[in-house]
Amino acid sequence: MRIVILGAGTVGSSIARTLCAHRHEVILIENDPDIIEPLNDSLDAMILEGNASHAAVLFQADVMNADLCLAMTGVDEVNLVGASLAKAMGARRSIARVHSSMSQNLTAFDYCSHFQIDKIISLGQLTALRLSHEIDHFTEALNLETYFYGEIELIELQIPEKAKCVGRRLWELSFPSDVRVGCILRQGNTFIPRADDLLEPLDQVVLIGSHDSLIKVRKNLGGETPQRKQIVIAGGGETGLHLAQLIQNRHRVRLLETDRERCLQLAAILGREVEVVNIDVQCRAALEEERVGNADVFVACTGYDENNLLVCVEAKELGAQEVYSVINRPDYGNVLTKLGIDFHVSPREEVAQKIMNFLNMGAIISDDGIFGAKIRLLELEVQPGALITRGRLVDAKLPPQCVILVATHRGSIRVPGADYQFQPGDTAILITHDQYIDKVLAKFEDND
Repeated sequence: MRIVILGAGTVGSSIARTLCAHRHEVILIENDPDIIEPLNDSLDAMILEGNASHAAVLFQADVMNADLCLAMTGVDEVNLVGASLAKAMGARRSIARVHSSMSQNLTAFDYCSHFQIDKIISLGQLTALRLSHEIDHFTEALNLETYFYGEIELIELQIPEKAKCVGRRLWELSFPSDVRVGCILRQGNTFIPRADDLLEPLDQVVLIGSHDSLIKVRKNLGGETPQRKQIVIAGGGETGLHLAQLIQNRHRVRLLETDRERCLQLAAILGREVEVVNIDVQCRAALEEERVGNADVFVACTGYDENNLLVCVEAKELGAQEVYSVINRPDYGNVLTKLGIDFHVSPREEVAQKIMNFLNMGAIISDDGIFGAKIRLLELEVQPGALITRGRLVDAKLPPQCVILVATHRGSIRVPGADYQFQPGDTAILITHDQYIDKVLAKFEDND
């Protein structure tokens, strides 16, 4: 594929190396000559010097024939304008990196539609999602949550042997309209259930839906109440804030931040569900006073690798059960285990992995394998003239092993009911068996 990357900084160059390693044709646009010079010798890609938000520079990069444009500079405005121009000039898909504060407001204002771009991603948001997965020790099923932007949740539960739902068909359980059974793991085999499938004892069930509805369904299915852990987050930047928002309904969360003004902002955003504390997170005495040693999980995301390593070591010595860190520098990887850090996440690696899922053609925006190669998680764009737009979802006659999890329309996200009707430009996130992919795509692609 031909891929144009706007910005050759830490993130852009890291993605470029990954794409070049997979033999894609990569063109980089960078405004800083000091960044360009070392890349010329180390990167097998065309590198152009210029402003990524100028049409003339994009024209020089032949963005008109690009399969994908990735706007990865450190400036939101440049990314949005550059990605928008690239899309208007003919790039097949265009993705912009922004700060998480903007990505969290997509329901209030649909930046994607306004700028006519396909996707907005945030390093802080992706990093927080990965940390939340590790905190809850979920299986790979929770990779689904990456697509739901925190508005739709996912839970896994095991059906007790004597639960009232055992032996009943799914349609008999009368789930709320905004809840879906994504898949069932039974005796080592995973399958996408149909409405007339029976629940059996010890089934592992993956449910997707709104938080309140999921709580009711969990209770009705006899699922155990999940353990509420005590989570301490050091650093109230983008990643810390988004992580607190993601887990505040599941755990007791304290957020430690050094800057007092930022603490006031965080308290206003998070409300009473999260305790925001203004302390110097690098001060051992302050950490001890805040009883960090009682934490089930301590997460360091201050924005500086060295600070994260320091506070993790202190938290571990004070008694925290597990310590997690955000690390940007790859050369620190060898020392993390020696320092007793239980888990670390790299924002660059998270965004690079996310980008690899976008390397698809046609209606497919992203394609992920879950529970082995035979079950696919697809993110599809509804194209003009698609059969799925010609009536209600119940009339679409999708294959039996296909579950529509989420529909997005102009920035709003919902679990679609039987009467939902897709519009051109909408996005659908669904699970299906790989043998049905062609039949599913036929419903979403242009059939005129």
